[in-house]
Amino acid sequence: MKSPVRRHFWVFAFALTAVAAAPVAAQPARPKVPDPVEVTLPTKDGVQLRATYYASSAGQQAVPVVMLHDFNETRAVFDPLARRLQNPPVSENPAAPRVASRAVLTVDLRGHGGSKIAQSTSGAAQELESNRFQQQDFRAMVDLDMEAVRAFLVRENDAGKLNLNALGIVGSGMGANVAVIWAAKDWSAPPLPVRKQGQDVKALVLLSPHWNFNGLLLRDALKFPPIQRQLSVLIAYGAEDKAIAKDCQNMINIFSKYHPEPAADRVEQLKDFFVYAPETKLQGTKLLTSDAFGIGPKIVSFLETRLGSQPFPYSIRKHP
Repeated sequence: MKSPVRRHFWVFAFALTAVAAAPVAAQPARPKVPDPVEVTLPTKDGVQLRATYYASSAGQQAVPVVMLHDFNETRAVFDPLARRLQNPPVSENPAAPRVASRAVLTVDLRGHGGSKIAQSTSGAAQELESNRFQQQDFRAMVDLDMEAVRAFLVRENDAGKLNLNALGIVGSGMGANVAVIWAAKDWSAPPLPVRKQGQDVKALVLLSPHWNFNGLLLRDALKFPPIQRQLSVLIAYGAEDKAIAKDCQNMINIFSKYHPEPAADRVEQLKDFFVYAPETKLQGTKLLTSDAFGIGPKIVSFLETRLGSQPFPYSIRKHP
C-alpha cells in the first residue's frame, strides 16, 4: 500500500497552474515527452554510473536539471519530481503562460543504487560499497562522477536537445554538497576563445546541505565570488534538527550578503535567494516528499522563475 505521504505528494504540482476563473478554452496539447530511459555514464576511473534521463520536448531551449541523492539513497527518490518537471501540467486557461518541459537527469552517484561496479584497466570488476568510502571516494563524486554527467549533458546540448547554459542542480544532503562544490568547479573553468566552457550552473536547490560531509567541505566553494553572487539558490531544511539548522544558517548568512531582498514590486522578477525552514525534524528528500510543507511546489516555481523564464542563450559546445 502506498503511504499517504507518497500518495498525496504530487497534489502540489497542480497548484502551479490552478486558476480561479472557469477556463474559456484549453491550451493546445504540448508535444508528448519521451518515456524516461536508463543510461550509463562511464567515469574516467571506470565506474559505470547508472542514471535515468527524462528527455524534454522543448528542444535546444529545454532547461536541464540534474538531481543528486543523499548518502545511502538512490536516484529513485527523485522520480516523482523529475516526471513533473519533464511533463508539467498544461493549464486550461489560455491566458496562462505555458511551463515548458524540462530535461531531467537523476543519477546514482558511485557506490549507490546501480552505480556499484568499477571496471579496471585490466578488465577486472570491483564492487563499490558506500559504507566503506573514504574522503577521496566522496571527492571523486565531484571530480569524476559529475564530469561524466557533464559529458552526457554536452552531447545532449550539441544534439539540440537541451540548453546547457541554463543548468540547475537539485541536491539532497550529500548530493547538495556535491552540487555546490561542482558548481564552483564549473565556474572556475577558464574561458576558451573558440567555444563556451563552464559557467553553466545557474541555480542550486539544496535540501538539508551539510557544512562538511565526509570531506565534502563547503568552505572554499562558498568563498568563491561566482557562487556567492551569480547563482540563484533555494535552501530547504527542517529547523528542529539543530546540527543541520546550524550548518544551513552558516550558508544563509553568506548568501544573504550578496542576495538582498528586492523591492516589493520587483520580487517576482528579481528575488533569487529563497530559504524554507519548517518546524520539523524531516530532512532532505523526506522533507521534499512530505505534503505537509509544500517544498515540492516551491522547487517547481523556483526553477521556472529562475531558469525557465530567463534568457540564457544556447550555444554549441563541440563535445570531444
